[in-house]
Amino acid sequence: MIVSAACGVLVVEADPFLRLAAMGLVEDAGLSGYAAAHAAKAFTILTSHNDIGIMFTNIEMPGSVNGLELAKIVHRRWPHIAIIVASGAANVAAKSLPTGSKFIAKPYLPETVIACLKSAASPDHRRPQQLDPPNHA
Repeated sequence: MIVSAACGVLVVEADPFLRLAAMGLVEDAGLSGYAAAHAAKAFTILTSHNDIGIMFTNIEMPGSVNGLELAKIVHRRWPHIAIIVASGAANVAAKSLPTGSKFIAKPYLPETVIACLKSAASPDHRRPQQLDPPNHA
């Protein structure tokens, strides 16, 4: 079942085995995905694919930009992209994540990731908030 055909997922994970496993979870959620081992590759993918609606990133990765910094940059540049951040770090404060992002602690259950991906891809989550018309009564 495809949740949203126009909602690709960018998986950013340095560990090749975890990256492959995460891509499997993307498929299990009924979505299509792109994989990157570090932030530089993630930026290349983001600028060349306009169907990405979700980014699932690990915090720890090689290069000058870690996953948390990547999440903040993506949130500013592509605010429509839902962000899911994963880490083995015991405590990642909600205030250190971009607004609206979801944190998943490693080791995570596959069902948890799949549920987060499906939620982020759902039409209700992706629809811009509608403002009620002013009441002039």
